[in-house]
Formats: sequence, structure tokens, C-alpha cells
Amino acid sequence: MILTIVRAIQSWKINSSHLYVVLLKHNIFYYICGFLFSVANVFVSLLLDVLSVQILAILATRMHLHLWHANRDAHSSDGLVRIQMSDMAPA
Repeated sequence: MILTIVRAIQSWKINSSHLYVVLLKHNIFYYICGFLFSVANVFVSLLLDVLSVQILAILATRMHLHLWHANRDAHSSDGLVRIQMSDMAPA
């Protein structure tokens, strides 16, 4: 990108017509916007990567806690699971 800008400035010194100046300004603006969007994309992907790891850790911890409570409740009861017939619906 820097080499492109250097070449454009060298060409601008040789040929400084109004159309060339306008095209050069728009081209430099295009490269700057593309670079900034690329940098923003990298930062967002890194942030979301860290955030997704944290969210997965929280969900896994909640799942383990739920399983621990379910296991504790199963061992504290008499071991039999009673299901009401009214809870079963025909398919």
C-alpha cells in the first residue's frame, strides 16, 4: 500500500491535471478506508473470540452446576422416579 502511494505521488508530480488529482484523492481515501476496516475487522474478531470463550466457559459452568444439583437431588431422594400419568401425552 505504501509503495502504491509513493508511486501515485511520483506520478502526480509529473502529471498534475485536475482529473488525475481527483482520482488520486479518491484512490487514497479508498485505500485508507480499506485499511481502517481491515484493522477494525481484526480487532472485532479478536474481541469476539475472547468473548465467545468466556461465554462458553460460563455455559459449561452452569451446565456442570445443574448436573451436580440433579445428581445431588437424585441421591437424596429414595431413588425412584415417579412420573404422573397425566404428564404423559400421546404422540
